[in-house]
Amino acid sequence: MHILAIDIGGTTIKTDIYNQDGHSMDCFGEIPTPINMDEGSNQILETVLELVGDSIAFLSNQNKTLTGIAISSAGVVDPIQGKIIYAGYTIPGYIGTDFKAAIEAAYHLPCTILNDVNAAAYGEFQKGDFSADSTVACLTIGTGIGGAVIVNGALHHGHHFSAGEVGYLPINGQRFQDIASTTAMCKYYESLTGKEEVNGKIIFEAYQANDHAAIETIEWFTKNFAEGLLPIIYLLNPDSIILGGGIMHQHVILLPMIEKQLQSVIENESFLPKEIMPAQFGNEAGRLGAYYYFLSQQ
Repeated sequence: MHILAIDIGGTTIKTDIYNQDGHSMDCFGEIPTPINMDEGSNQILETVLELVGDSIAFLSNQNKTLTGIAISSAGVVDPIQGKIIYAGYTIPGYIGTDFKAAIEAAYHLPCTILNDVNAAAYGEFQKGDFSADSTVACLTIGTGIGGAVIVNGALHHGHHFSAGEVGYLPINGQRFQDIASTTAMCKYYESLTGKEEVNGKIIFEAYQANDHAAIETIEWFTKNFAEGLLPIIYLLNPDSIILGGGIMHQHVILLPMIEKQLQSVIENESFLPKEIMPAQFGNEAGRLGAYYYFLSQQ
């Protein structure tokens, strides 16, 4: 068995081929996502079809056969129909893209597709040390905040496949992602310092140097983030919360602060999850999750 895993983001498309044991065949690839903002269009489906063809040829040269295609994608995904049902302005013309029908018609191979955060969560769950009946909430922090929910070991999609869109949670009159994303953190630091084009690396370097504005920014961020976690914790009572995104490279700083903030606002410590942990598998989690989801659907 050889599965092509494709992770479609707004910036790049990443690919790899996994065997039946979940091991990569060391043919990782990454290309720019073909988007034309001026024309309001994209060539993602055409590119994916080419990638499938290239993978078939690659395996054929080794006397091996491609078994199926497992896709992780930005946007709201209908995993049953295998298509995109909602996408933001960053990927114009993406709504309605039907990967499953196109791939199965062109290559007669099975295809599954998941939302990228769901895929990352499922990859972390399958490769991590979790019991089969665990409930896990996974959040990715970046430009916004994405979320995914695993209940009793299975992804919870919601009736219209948008479960986990926690970035839109109203927190003190604002959206969660507007006060607790990496973007929000950078904007807050800029407002304190007057600096421009700030990124997370700059803020944490300043924090390590005991910069008062950076210290205030990170305290503001962790307080807001803990507030946003509260409704998730009260509603799901998860065993574990996994936090991903580039900012969580600083988990040694952030996790103790988030946990301390939670302890100060939670109704009782018995409500808290057993663990809040950083994501373990980085950018590969989406491809791994797509792979394991494909296996679960066969």
